[in-house]
Amino acid sequence: MDTGPAAMVDLLWRLAYRVGFRAARLWWRLRRPAHDGAVVAVWCGGRVLVVQQSYRASPSWPGGGIRRGEDPREAARRELREELGLEVAPDDLVLAREMEVDWDHRRERVRVFELRLDEEPVLRVDNREVVAARFVDPQALLAEPVLPPFIRAYLKERVGGGGSPSAAYGTPPRTPR
Repeated sequence: MDTGPAAMVDLLWRLAYRVGFRAARLWWRLRRPAHDGAVVAVWCGGRVLVVQQSYRASPSWPGGGIRRGEDPREAARRELREELGLEVAPDDLVLAREMEVDWDHRRERVRVFELRLDEEPVLRVDNREVVAARFVDPQALLAEPVLPPFIRAYLKERVGGGGSPSAAYGTPPRTPR
């Protein structure tokens, strides 16, 4: 286990994320704010990418809030870059679904984008906000007891019947540039 200065800084960032997230959830419980977000379902070989955030117990997808005046697709691209070091062209992301859900004491307007890859990319998790990333079978992800509602709804729609996401879409996979 690395105990150098960089590891200590990462540890402090993770602590700040955990404390900040808990404080934010308390505030959201009191205020019930609306929130705009964008997430990316990254597909490769019939598996979908999940990330583990340092401040949540449940798996998630790369993504986050859309800044004021920011295009949702650009927000999704920014989040892929920030969380995973993954650069993609705007055309590589396809808007698959837009939905509103109640989650974490907020009314979330979520845009789910899809990214299809030929091969697994090299991912660089920041070890601060995101501590792990891996490709998993979508049925295994659906079996998770706690899952963000937008992920569960998207996966049930795409693969809930046992079909593969590739069969649902006639689009070839793309590799980020």
